[in-house]
Amino acid sequence: MKKNTIDYPVVLYLTVITFLCIFKIYFAYLTCNGYAFADWLINYQETGFTRRGLPGTVSVLLYKVFSIKIQYSVFLMQTIVYVWFFYFLYKLLRFKKANLVDVLFLFTPFCLWGFFSDPAIGARKDGILWLLFTAFTYYISQNKLSKTKEYLFLVLFAVSVLVHESFVFYAPYFLIVLYFQNRKIDIKRYSLILLSFYIPAVIILWSGISTDYPKTLQLVQDCGIELQKENIFRWKETQLIKVDYLTKEIKNLSLYIISVVLQLMFVVFYMVLKKITPEDRRKLLLAFALAFLMSIPLFLIAIDMGRWFYNNFILFQILLVSLVPVSEMKFFDLQLIKNRMMFVFSILTLIAIFVYRVPSALIGIQTGLPLRFFLNLFGIRF
Repeated sequence: MKKNTIDYPVVLYLTVITFLCIFKIYFAYLTCNGYAFADWLINYQETGFTRRGLPGTVSVLLYKVFSIKIQYSVFLMQTIVYVWFFYFLYKLLRFKKANLVDVLFLFTPFCLWGFFSDPAIGARKDGILWLLFTAFTYYISQNKLSKTKEYLFLVLFAVSVLVHESFVFYAPYFLIVLYFQNRKIDIKRYSLILLSFYIPAVIILWSGISTDYPKTLQLVQDCGIELQKENIFRWKETQLIKVDYLTKEIKNLSLYIISVVLQLMFVVFYMVLKKITPEDRRKLLLAFALAFLMSIPLFLIAIDMGRWFYNNFILFQILLVSLVPVSEMKFFDLQLIKNRMMFVFSILTLIAIFVYRVPSALIGIQTGLPLRFFLNLFGIRF
């Protein structure tokens, strides 16, 4: 009989990731709890069925039934989501026998490096979207998406819209990964995926949107939570399309053009590096452009411009990694140094991480924390 053996690298990886996620979530709670954390507290108990109220409903229920403070249940949900996301990402990378170049590609400044460089990234509900997409991609890549799993994903897609309605705008990415993995158009499967996202969204839209939460704010106070003065419960929607905000902040927001161009350069460089055919490169970039266009309404009706870019790039780059051939190199391989293009890509990525970061809102590019720390050593304020 074959003995069950412990996969120590996986155990070590998950242990490190768990502590890292706990640290990041608590750091976000201390530094930007007005939105990244408070968004998890919106619930159905106070105003009835409304947008993004599912996680908050669970937290409030746990508090009322078991006296578990709402911040602790939110911390637990956040940790579970992000640990599972990194677990499936690890499984996908392991299946593709990814090397250092693949990991660096995923941690370029406008992709998963934001988990480290931006206080709010890594604590928001967007992790649920990343988790669903990565798990879905992993099962398709291994040809293990059984009918049961597929129907389960459809249910999860519908439920995810109750977590945050913005996920609807990223539904095309699930169609894209389905097409490129199977190399055929499947209208029935596409329709089921879109319906699983859009039907709950229509119901939420029909039910209305509430922005008044006095009981929740009292609950927040009872649990000893001190929200920042500017928080999601004080935010008042004065315009559907944020014309005033976009006009006022046009100078800072236009800097996202620089970040987007730099990130697209990494994307194209990676596709060339991984020998994706010119025809497939054109198809992939066209698919990315169309999926991005579907998310344009988010940029007009919500002010977290960098956040919406992050979601686009993270999903697309995970898709690209899933499509490259299984690597014949080890993770750390001398070939990574001997191959000039791989070496240049790695150095450029490390330089980019060192030099700049991309905030999830307000401004399109800033000096990276490593560079600021380095300059401070020499008394240079930047």
